[in-house]
Amino acid sequence: MDYDKIDVDKIVEEVYAAKAEGRTRPMTKQELMRIRLAALSAIVRNMQDIVEKDHELVSACH
Repeated sequence: MDYDKIDVDKIVEEVYAAKAEGRTRPMTKQELMRIRLAALSAIVRNMQDIVEKDHELVSACH
């Protein structure tokens, strides 16, 4: 996932617009958990990439 290409403000505006227009529905507990787990998974993958790159840099210096 390329975080530099994500326009968070645009996404938030779209969500607010959808809610204001009645195009949303309450999520089930299962849907909320899936979203939270997907977000956590993306964070973990991103952090793993950072750690691996840092390790490669440290290894290259030694």
